[in-house]
Amino acid sequence: MTTEGPTSERWYWLDWLRVLAIGLVFLYHSGMPFVIDSTWHITNSQPDLMISLLNQLLVPIMPLLFVVSGIGTYFSLSKRSAGQFAWERFKRLMIPFIVTGLLLILPIHVYFDSIFHGTFTGNFQSFYFGPYFTKFFPFDSDFSLTYFANSNQGIYLWYVFWLFMFSLVTAHFFKWLTKQENRSRISRLATITNRLGGIFLLAIPLIVINVIAVPPFFVFPTGYGGGKLPTYLAFFVTAYFLATDSRFGESIDKNKILALLVGVGTHVFMLFLLVTFGAEAFTTTVSAYYILVSVVWALNGWSWVMAILGFGRRFLSFKHKLLGFSNELVLPFYILHQTIIVAIAFFVVSLNLIAIGKYLIIILASFSIVGILLLPIRQFNVLRFLFGMKFKKRKRQGNIRARGKMEEWDETINTPGELEEATQLIEAGFEYVTEMDGHKLFRKRK
Repeated sequence: MTTEGPTSERWYWLDWLRVLAIGLVFLYHSGMPFVIDSTWHITNSQPDLMISLLNQLLVPIMPLLFVVSGIGTYFSLSKRSAGQFAWERFKRLMIPFIVTGLLLILPIHVYFDSIFHGTFTGNFQSFYFGPYFTKFFPFDSDFSLTYFANSNQGIYLWYVFWLFMFSLVTAHFFKWLTKQENRSRISRLATITNRLGGIFLLAIPLIVINVIAVPPFFVFPTGYGGGKLPTYLAFFVTAYFLATDSRFGESIDKNKILALLVGVGTHVFMLFLLVTFGAEAFTTTVSAYYILVSVVWALNGWSWVMAILGFGRRFLSFKHKLLGFSNELVLPFYILHQTIIVAIAFFVVSLNLIAIGKYLIIILASFSIVGILLLPIRQFNVLRFLFGMKFKKRKRQGNIRARGKMEEWDETINTPGELEEATQLIEAGFEYVTEMDGHKLFRKRK
């Protein structure tokens, strides 16, 4: 059996998909002011059908993000104990969520939302030191039986919050899976799925969970990207399995075209339901329709994700300097993006332009401003810490550098500087090449 473990070559396709997924989230939120029947934070007076259809096509983004995160968790957790992993996740996710998100970024978001809907009048200072914390604070603490249906955990930063919670509750379970007897079971599962259609066997738990997560305790809310939290957790856990054995990857490769066809077919069916019955089709509690919609939603998400992973493995398995730069900044970009979009859209929707013109202005202006803000964030360690990035380390003379392939799976390059770490490189299959400017260079043995 061949497994793809932490010492394998970096999965550059996974990094590309992470970057592309965040970019699609940006496009999705940029289009929300123009969606038909939208109740978003900022809305245009006239919705646009084309933009509405485009946003509908982007529905599988959140399942994709949780799958990418689940695969990444395998590599990150393999280098740490469960406790170390939890602490690393807290620094990377909860510091940006609590400090940067709730206290610094989201107040701007909520301010423009409140001004637009007429629930507040006044300047930002009076809003921040007044009703923001007492009336508009974007984190629900009134726990009830329906808390997980559509509560507010940081508006769009709910993904960051729940990614941390998912990581926390699954860490010991994932460690348990590394036991030899469990590895044998996973190996048998990988063998079964490594055939045409086999990858869809992994969709069965997703479908079952999506069905039994019944209303009113769980619904298809707008607040969670159109999905249910238990189903996202199932995507996250299933993705971890995908990273444990190379035969899961082989199955994805074999099934990528079939997955694409199923994804397109189920998406057409969902559009038919939406056009025929409206949004009520996805919130119905009628047993037969509820089960049908729940099955189709889960199957659609899994199919699109498997197709994207398959074509990503095929066409995106390459390194580029743009990838390293972008991959490092995906979390800061995500934290900033929707607040900037809301602020820009607040002014743009009142312009005397057609919807597509306003849409393009929002995209270009928001992307430019986020890009400008990322420059100092990337440069200064204080800002890096607040946005979940690792500190930039000063280069030390005499460091041993492994160029290219010995990389950690938490978006950072492993740069050993001691004899013990150099030994680990050699044991991992690297060989010493030469020394240049005080730096020892290694390469992977052929």
